[in-house]
Amino acid sequence: MATFTALNELSDADEDSDDEVDDTKEIQIEEALKLYQNALKLHSQGPQYYGEAAEAYQTLWRSEIFQYPESLSRLRRYELYGALPGDKVGYYDDTSNEPLNAVSGADGISNTLPQILYLSYKNYAQFKLDSIAHGLDAARTEANQQGTEYVLPKNDLEPAIETSLRYCSDALEKDDTDLELWRKTSRIGSLLGSRRIARFCLEAILDGEDEGRDLQLAPLGLEDGFAKEELMHLMSIIDDELSMFKSPKIDLKHKRLSVKLKKHMDPYPRLPISLGLDDPKTLPLGRPPIRHEIHVINKDWTVLGTALLQHLVAAQQGRLTLGAGTGILIVIPDHGQDTDVDMHESDEHDGAEAQIQGEIAAADSKNLEPGGLESGVNDFIRSDEDLHTNSGVPNFDGLSQEETAQEGIAHQGLAEETITISLPSRKRSSASAGMEEPADSGRIRSKRIRARESVVDTGANEDMTADHQTKQLDEHLQQRYTHANHWLFEIVGSFLQRLDVGSLGSFEDLETACFEKDLQKDDEHDEVDQFNRERNTAVHDFFKLVQTWDDNKRRLLLYGHGSEVPGGGALVRNLDGSHSAAGLTAFFEHSKNGAQKRTRRPLLSGGRGITDFAKRVNSAWLQIEQVSLQWLECLLRDDIHGQREAYHNRSNTRRGNKPSKYISHKWPDVLKDTVVQMLVRLDNMIYCHMQAICDSIDGRILDRHGGDVFDFDFTNEDLAHITMAETIFEIHFDVYASITNPSSKVDLGTRMIQQERLSRWARLASDVVNLRWNCTRSMSEADPLTLRYMWTASLYATWSADVSREHVLLCMTDLKNIMQSAGDPMIELQNNAVMPEVSASAAEREISRMATMDFFDSIFSNNNGDALAIIESLEPVLDSSAIQRAFGTPDVEINSEKSGEVAGEKEIDDEGKTSTPPSKGPLPPAQNLIQLLENGGVSLKVFLWQRLREAYETIQYLPKVFSCSLRSIELIMREFKAPAYLHSSIDHRQLMLLRWLKDIDDILAPTLLLALNEPTAYNYVDSDHLVSSTSAVAELARLLFSFTLFEDRVCVEHIQVAAPSDPASAKSFALATDKLHDMQLQAWTLLYTLLKEGAAQNKELFPTKAEDFAEYLRWVHYSMGIRCFCKASDKLFLKYMKAELLRENRIERWENDLAQVVYDLYGFKLLSNMNELQEHRCPTESLDRNTAIQLMDFVMMQVVRVNLKDLPKTDLKLTIDKMQQVIGAPQVTSGMSHNKMILNAYLRSSINPVGLINSLNGIGELSSVPVLGENSLVAAKGWYILLGHMALVRFRTQKRVSAGPTDDLDFARGFFRRDLEYSMERWETWYRMAQVYDSKLEEDVLWSAEKINNNSPDLVEFQRHSIHCYMMALATAIRWADTSFETVGKISELYTDFGIRIYASSRAPFSMGVFKLTNYERHFSGPGQGTHKKPAHTELDVYSAWKFASVLFKRALVEKPNHWMNHYMLGKCLWKMSNHESNIRHDRLLVAPREPLEAFIKSVKTVPERKDSRQEPIIEPHYKLVSIVHKMVQKRRLSVEEGARALEATPYARKIPSPSEDPDMWEPYILQILKALRTADKANWHHRMIARAAHVIYDDSANEITAAMGAKHEFTQQIFTKTMALQVWKPEFERAGRHFVYTSTYILFFSRLLVQLNDRAGMESLVKRARKRASDFVNHSKIWQEICLAYLKLLRRIGQVPEAYEDTVFKSINHDDFQIHSSRLESWCHLPTTQSSTLDILRDIIELKKLNNGLMKATLIDDLIADTYAKVYEAVVPELIQKINGEENRERMSLTNLLMSTDGPTDTPPPPTTPSQNPIEPGVRPRAKGVGRRELQRKAETAVTKPLPTPITARPPRVAETITTTTASSQQAAPAMQVMKDEVGREEAGQVGSSVPGSVHDSADDESELSEIDEEMVIKPLFPNLVSSASTPKRDEVDGEKPAGEN
Repeated sequence: MATFTALNELSDADEDSDDEVDDTKEIQIEEALKLYQNALKLHSQGPQYYGEAAEAYQTLWRSEIFQYPESLSRLRRYELYGALPGDKVGYYDDTSNEPLNAVSGADGISNTLPQILYLSYKNYAQFKLDSIAHGLDAARTEANQQGTEYVLPKNDLEPAIETSLRYCSDALEKDDTDLELWRKTSRIGSLLGSRRIARFCLEAILDGEDEGRDLQLAPLGLEDGFAKEELMHLMSIIDDELSMFKSPKIDLKHKRLSVKLKKHMDPYPRLPISLGLDDPKTLPLGRPPIRHEIHVINKDWTVLGTALLQHLVAAQQGRLTLGAGTGILIVIPDHGQDTDVDMHESDEHDGAEAQIQGEIAAADSKNLEPGGLESGVNDFIRSDEDLHTNSGVPNFDGLSQEETAQEGIAHQGLAEETITISLPSRKRSSASAGMEEPADSGRIRSKRIRARESVVDTGANEDMTADHQTKQLDEHLQQRYTHANHWLFEIVGSFLQRLDVGSLGSFEDLETACFEKDLQKDDEHDEVDQFNRERNTAVHDFFKLVQTWDDNKRRLLLYGHGSEVPGGGALVRNLDGSHSAAGLTAFFEHSKNGAQKRTRRPLLSGGRGITDFAKRVNSAWLQIEQVSLQWLECLLRDDIHGQREAYHNRSNTRRGNKPSKYISHKWPDVLKDTVVQMLVRLDNMIYCHMQAICDSIDGRILDRHGGDVFDFDFTNEDLAHITMAETIFEIHFDVYASITNPSSKVDLGTRMIQQERLSRWARLASDVVNLRWNCTRSMSEADPLTLRYMWTASLYATWSADVSREHVLLCMTDLKNIMQSAGDPMIELQNNAVMPEVSASAAEREISRMATMDFFDSIFSNNNGDALAIIESLEPVLDSSAIQRAFGTPDVEINSEKSGEVAGEKEIDDEGKTSTPPSKGPLPPAQNLIQLLENGGVSLKVFLWQRLREAYETIQYLPKVFSCSLRSIELIMREFKAPAYLHSSIDHRQLMLLRWLKDIDDILAPTLLLALNEPTAYNYVDSDHLVSSTSAVAELARLLFSFTLFEDRVCVEHIQVAAPSDPASAKSFALATDKLHDMQLQAWTLLYTLLKEGAAQNKELFPTKAEDFAEYLRWVHYSMGIRCFCKASDKLFLKYMKAELLRENRIERWENDLAQVVYDLYGFKLLSNMNELQEHRCPTESLDRNTAIQLMDFVMMQVVRVNLKDLPKTDLKLTIDKMQQVIGAPQVTSGMSHNKMILNAYLRSSINPVGLINSLNGIGELSSVPVLGENSLVAAKGWYILLGHMALVRFRTQKRVSAGPTDDLDFARGFFRRDLEYSMERWETWYRMAQVYDSKLEEDVLWSAEKINNNSPDLVEFQRHSIHCYMMALATAIRWADTSFETVGKISELYTDFGIRIYASSRAPFSMGVFKLTNYERHFSGPGQGTHKKPAHTELDVYSAWKFASVLFKRALVEKPNHWMNHYMLGKCLWKMSNHESNIRHDRLLVAPREPLEAFIKSVKTVPERKDSRQEPIIEPHYKLVSIVHKMVQKRRLSVEEGARALEATPYARKIPSPSEDPDMWEPYILQILKALRTADKANWHHRMIARAAHVIYDDSANEITAAMGAKHEFTQQIFTKTMALQVWKPEFERAGRHFVYTSTYILFFSRLLVQLNDRAGMESLVKRARKRASDFVNHSKIWQEICLAYLKLLRRIGQVPEAYEDTVFKSINHDDFQIHSSRLESWCHLPTTQSSTLDILRDIIELKKLNNGLMKATLIDDLIADTYAKVYEAVVPELIQKINGEENRERMSLTNLLMSTDGPTDTPPPPTTPSQNPIEPGVRPRAKGVGRRELQRKAETAVTKPLPTPITARPPRVAETITTTTASSQQAAPAMQVMKDEVGREEAGQVGSSVPGSVHDSADDESELSEIDEEMVIKPLFPNLVSSASTPKRDEVDGEKPAGEN
């Protein structure tokens, strides 16, 4: 089932794209299933619904499932698509019908689709038969009603029954196991009169699936029985006794059952038994003859031939059944003219276009794409399988088009293509009806129409806007291209002009050459026009060629001279020693094809005479073979005109015949391929036909009577057949020569067949030509046909092993002489690649080739491995000066403008070695060599140079290898200017252009590698050689740039280019494009190296060499980069440009160029301004280590220009990380280990004051050793400093709101230490590492004071390391730092940071701990002291630290006098020094009183102004100035007036009126200034102004309550909240750690205020906050102790608890009495109505003790607890005792007690009035036991502890009291009853659920984070239900009140 997903359901398309299932096919199958069910439903409802059912079935057939390939029959599918996955390879090898494997992702589709197809076909066949039966019944009924005789409409029923039969066969193809369907199909076959179909279906039922089933023994089913009965009946009708004998009858025991079964045997009883079509009486005597139509889409001989070949191949392969006697009918289109287009060289471009159009038309005719021959000829004869594979599969089903059209769209997949037909709309507009409304019509169109038009107009406007934007973009892109092209040609052209090389020209000239229509119209005699033709013809040809790209052209460019093997052209392949076929034969194959002349023949295009040919064929009754033969005769045979005329009365030309199209026209490649294939396929027929004609001519000659046999009168038809025989002989020879080419891949069998075929035609041609020669008396030796035959026969002899070379040489010599004597005629055979020309010059070339065979055999023999011999043989031949010296021959241009062919005075033996005298044979004359090289073409010359190059490669002489490669390029580029190239047709020129470009590509890449990688490459290149090579390479670059212009035109002008038809073509197109891009980049790069060599040889011509060549690289890169193919040739140009720029790194704009190159290569963005980089779409590659090291300087140069704070936001950060990843960690050496040990020891050492002073003078260094190695260069460049600084800045610029990891600091420290391990003289490394330790120290004390309170050694260690690093940085900076502005600024920052570090270490919370020498004592020995331990040096005191810091700040002010921090810190140092105790500074110079003040005033003045209102102001210097001035005024160092004048420096005091001389006005004045500062601090970061204001209010009136309240008010405004939470944050410029010092000070001062104000609730909250937030205060234990003492003092004072009050109360109390009374007191404390301030204080003290939890000694807390409990005891217990005594008296006077007393003895003493202990034995006096402190603590805690609520239970039953009359029992019962009363009272109190109310401040600290204190469990009574409710004292009784009603 199809699955649906909600639209609002999100999914990860990127991650799950691979897992998505395409359920389109599944949905289509479901839709088809619904359509099938609908049709079946209508079918089953009866005849009245048959119409709707038919429509439903037609709708079903239009479903998409019937268009699937798997829905077709297997045979049809194989013909159209080939074998699908799951199909059998051989269809007929396995006739079993297996379920189709549908190509789908769903599992159920493969089962559902065949089932739907099967049911649809089966039921539709049944529907057709039911419709027929219903129609017959209706017609029969109507005839009976009318009383007429019913006639069976056979002709009307036959098509419908055939349709039903066809669908039954389709259903059986899907499922052949349906036996019933087989019987029904048999019945339909019988109905149509086909007994063969009926018998086949019945036998299929009996055969079954098991082939080995024995029909005689196996039991038959019902269907089997029916089938056998019908089969026996059928065999009896056709008298097949043998089959009846082999198949036994069914033996049914019950005949009555057999009769009943036979009634149901017919599956269609309503249909007639037969239509009578098989009645012999109704059968005609024979079928009429039929014609097979061949439709030609265009009047063209090529198209017609392609169609004939296609049908011929199909008929031979059996895919087209024409039948015996079938005639061919050619149907040609009516449009067009029946004319030929004779295209001569004046219109070669149109000829090429016509050829291409003809090829396209031929390919489109029947989807046949016959390939071209190798090098213009077929490389092999295609077999039937090849044609079947390469050509399209036509629809040959043996049916005519009319019959096929009647099939309907449902049969066999219903339709292979969906044809969309635009049906006319029923609603016509007024315009379509011819009644178009005028524009000014008064009729208003509807709103709907107007809205629709407005929408259309809006869309049109949007399209116009989009088109306008696109046009603007295109214009901008065109401007960029034109600008780049202009400057590229301008720059490179200027270089070439300096070297007198003008081969490049301007870009405008190149554009003109590309877009000019015809360069051949220029005047050949005009020098300018001739120069332009030579220069621009190849460019023009190539530009036109790329506009008509096709697969053949692309393959030719990729694989060379017909080679289909990737890897090189034929030139390079044949020179490769790994190929055995690359020898002399392949060499001379190139030499023969080199000097072909330009053909003057027009291209055969059009269809002149094709209409007459079609009429002639259609008027006759010809089969396909005969029509093909006549088509060949039209092309190969001369056209016959006029009557019979004697040949001997004519001249050398036949006046009666017109030359054949083989002679008169140039054939397209497709046409030539078609002719060759027809000749091969119809060879036997054609040969027999021509042999019969020859025999006829021979017979007529022999039968001639009365005439001279040697003067026979040949008719024009005879001569035409003789010419055709010779032409076929030439074509077969061309084919044989091409397939025996060493580069051919044709198998030996095919070659032998073609050789036999050629020999037959050679004999036939010899017979007919000799017959004509012998029977014509006046035959001239210059007869063209005779010369053709002699030339062909001579060349044919060269391919025969039985003919010697000398005989062939003599034949060619005689033939040359004959031609020369006849006036040197030239016969052009432009359609023959092997022999395109028959002339004396061609004969001369053949003679030279054969005469020099031995010489070149020694050179190109595979067995010749002597490179020196080859060099000695070829060097003189290719060196023109050697020829002149040896023979005095003129200079012949062969390889350059000043070189020619040469042969030296040496001899070559058979092994190819040069020697004197000769060993085997003489050296060929130099003239023969020159003639051969001159006539052999450029292939021969390039071949020789490449062979020489290989020889030099063997001996590893690379300069000569490079020179030979350049010479080869020169020769090829010169060939494009040669007359042979200029005068040939454009098709030939384009063909040769592609081939030579492939050869240049094979030469160019290794040549460029030599130029780039070999320093001695140009050693053999002199000035002339350099000029010629530079000119050739420049022309090559210019030629290839025309392809770039074509791409620009496609990109900008949006020219539509034919898209590749299949993936292979697309891949080929991409490869060809990449190849051209590679060649272009290689050409520009090689030209660069040539120009550099020219500049080196002519230095005076290039005064600014570096800048000039950087400009060259820049424009080449820009021009290719904007077109996105600077990545071509494996980025060779980019890599070379990178190396050049790194070498010349002091030129203008080299940074941008290098950054762009690096971005293209590696994807790294190195520029600080990334907008300057352009996207060239280059795939990135991995960065190597050497390149990373080379780029370090450039990267660091870019980093300097970027603020390190912003560096992580740029792409430079990613580049640096990638470079470091490539560089990796260095290998540790012994020197690095030594330096590391020295560094660690230095950092761990103590701080010597002498070292601090020496650092100011530049004294201080470590004894490190130099470290050398590959990584020392990395460190020397400052790479590790950069990485460490980046990590440091990244950490320091992070906005942190809580403590986090310090990995960045660890990384920075690691990089800095690694840099110091290489060299310890880098001051900046020391400085940055000091900053790292400062940052780690700051991170440890910034968020928590835990490490400060725990005296963590890390803090001291970080400070010590930092100070040591600052000392070494300062010393090395003074010694080695330069004087640049940047360095001086950094040193000033060093002074500032160093001073801040010293000052911060001297102040709290560090408090000079880093300068302590506790762990740095050493052993000393001295006179009078002996061996002792003491520090090695004196300890730095605090005053010296401040003074040293002040010196540092003063030095920092030298370079940065306007840095406010320097003045600010200097003022703080001077202020501390001026206020230091006199006993410490008695021997030091005092600081002037106003010196600190002046420093702070300067600090205020140098504070930078805010850039905008959002920026927070810098408050510190302003506050410090106010604070210092206030202190100085308080200390009488300044008067009020002086103080106010000093405060005018801050703008916050200027608006406040200055105070008078009255000192009482000073404090309000200061408070107003502080208020102004607080107002400026909108973010409330600064807290010191608040504290200062509180002190100003409080300090002078510390004992006054109003002052304390004012100070508290100031604090509670911001610092302390209602819950006593401290809102104190660290301002930006506050030193790390000082924050917690201030919080400690604030909480102590505030606790003092609370105690003074008796704020018990605030003090309670403050205590809780102080205990919980231990990490917020420095010296928390001390802070806690002071706060606790203050709190205890406050509680004692509020509760008025005297000290040592416990001794006063409990000293005289007996322990037993204390136990009783404390229990009563505890019960009283737990009563809900109990209210006591002293009890509340006791509760607060107990809670404080719990809060303390052992942090402070609890002695004072315990004392206060005991004293407070004693006070509660003293106040409450007497009242409780009095109440209890009153209750006892009332109890004693009650009626019960009175009765009990009367029953007992009268002498019983009364019970004691006080609780008593157990009876004491007489005579023993017990020792009194006192109350201990611990017991008091426990009782006090029990009294204030809230008891746990007790669950309420049912009231227990009353317990009867035992009334005893004894006195002893009553005495003992009284104390027990009292205890029980107390316990019951407590129990009732617990049952009520109330408790003693807590402190009123319990909820005051609702924001506190203190943990809740666990309450102690209340001890319950042991027997809680022992006392009855009756004996339980009432609450009123306990309180001393009687219950109501009691008197």
